[in-house]
Amino acid sequence: MKTENAMLPKLGDILEQMVLVRASDCYLKVGEKPFFRVNGRIQKHKFSTVTDEDMASYMRTVMTDFQSERFAKDPDLDLAYDTKEGQRFRVNVFRQRGHIGMVIRLIPSENLSFDFLLLPSVVREFAELPRGLIIVSGATGSGKTTTLAAMIDHINSNFHRHIVTIEDPIEFIHYNKKSIINQREVGFDTNSFADALKHVVRQSPDVVLIGEMRDLETMLVALSAAQTGHLVLTTLHNIDTAQTLDRIINYFPEYMRHQVRLELSLCLMGVVCMRLIPRKDGRGRVPAVEVMRATPLIRKLLLEGNTKGIPDYIKEGREFGMQTFNQALLDLFQKGLVSYEDALLNASNPDEFKLNAQGMFTGTDSLRAREF
Repeated sequence: MKTENAMLPKLGDILEQMVLVRASDCYLKVGEKPFFRVNGRIQKHKFSTVTDEDMASYMRTVMTDFQSERFAKDPDLDLAYDTKEGQRFRVNVFRQRGHIGMVIRLIPSENLSFDFLLLPSVVREFAELPRGLIIVSGATGSGKTTTLAAMIDHINSNFHRHIVTIEDPIEFIHYNKKSIINQREVGFDTNSFADALKHVVRQSPDVVLIGEMRDLETMLVALSAAQTGHLVLTTLHNIDTAQTLDRIINYFPEYMRHQVRLELSLCLMGVVCMRLIPRKDGRGRVPAVEVMRATPLIRKLLLEGNTKGIPDYIKEGREFGMQTFNQALLDLFQKGLVSYEDALLNASNPDEFKLNAQGMFTGTDSLRAREF
């Protein structure tokens, strides 16, 4: 029974409340009240319990007939949904324990400038490259898609290029500025990432955005495109740079790995790894960004398969715009943007972070510490 104080869980009301409380995600499960993720933390909301009838209504609201047919055949579906107010959401619909579940992500309609998003200047430099492979990595909800959107917006605003995006679903909609942009959605405009990439070179692109490298075939075509004069931007779900590179290499059978390391050493220009940290003032989250630039020394390590040695060179590469997560978190902590506790929780090396936060450094970081 719904209580008098509970709000009827109409989808429009839920989405409106998401925007109001600045929630990044909403979790809808039959038999539970809606949950919101606010500043990275999940909390139950005051709406009443979601029923199977409610969920069926939500599906009718967000799905086209074509998407409903797809979901009848496939237990998972990703889609984008626009409200009449112009707000855009990414929706994942799935089945669990005989019921329908739904996770809704708010797609920010905010300023996509690098400064507004507090992204390091090297990300802008990556966006301005004429060719090569740039990988943006991180866990789900870490800001990968927003970072890629900012890079595309920067290219679109400043360069005369043909940009082709392949996404599932299309989250940020871009309109032609100085560039011409064609956005293709998997399931509507193409059957798969791999299918779209087979033909993308014939479309004479300068920039190719691949929403996610999900399979070996997609990775192969991405590497090929990056070596043939295109700037390729893509994402992977990994927690740091070394793991990102290991995942690409280990995705291939053993006999292909030397060739993949060779191709990566030739075309990889940089890796950007993301973590979103709650702001100390409670006003949203701020990105902690690990950055690797493919210097000649790092290319040599890649070719040798020594990815474990790369983090040390990232740490020593501040002059090239590189930084580890620990270094990024220390900067955020010293600027008063994040708390010590949240920075420590997200540090790749908590013991090192504790020492750095107390002013104790080693190597080149000991020289850098004198700046503060």
